[in-house]
Amino acid sequence: MVRAGSQSPASSTTAAPENAPRRSSRCLPMVDELFLVYLSLGLKEKDLGDRFNIHQSAVSRIITTWVHFLYAFIGAVGIWMSADVIKATMPSVLGKYSDTQVIVDCTEIRCQTPSSVQSEMFPLYKSHSTWKGMVGVSPHGAITFVSSLYSGSISDKELFKRSGIIPLPDKDKAVMVDKGFRIDDLVPCKVYRPPFPAVAPQSAFRAGRCAIKGPRGKGN
Repeated sequence: MVRAGSQSPASSTTAAPENAPRRSSRCLPMVDELFLVYLSLGLKEKDLGDRFNIHQSAVSRIITTWVHFLYAFIGAVGIWMSADVIKATMPSVLGKYSDTQVIVDCTEIRCQTPSSVQSEMFPLYKSHSTWKGMVGVSPHGAITFVSSLYSGSISDKELFKRSGIIPLPDKDKAVMVDKGFRIDDLVPCKVYRPPFPAVAPQSAFRAGRCAIKGPRGKGN
């Protein structure tokens, strides 16, 4: 593998011109570089193992270690937005839904599981096993809540109940959800289910679905 900053055998015997730009020395540990390549390109573990000349199991351990660290570090950062911030960034197209504080939707991630636990991960309406999570976004599209992952067979209502989002919305605000969310008895605020989502809610729902699949939502 040709590494950044390395020289070919032919060029190493030839003196570089005095005015030639100097190549920066490598200052990033390989273990960090591997994870950044994985994060930015989404390469498979076998591909990364070939590129960095290490066993696939070593690649898996590195990725798992980094994911656990980032989950603990970034997960401790509060991303919930106050009602004042929501109001200041409220899109005008929401109209009568302008007191919405968060728009909630669920997303599912395919996974491989041993046969012993496959039934718990297997939604009845799909042909594969999944993890299921819930994402909340502000009306202008910033991700403000991400739940833990649960088995794919969990209902939207049960996931909402377990997620920890219930005490977060203000009582004088509203939560906007899809028609499948029957959560009126769980939250202390209003619940909106627009029959035909306007442009802003529809975009926010798409951002919510991308929150776990990839970093496409807006930052705070």
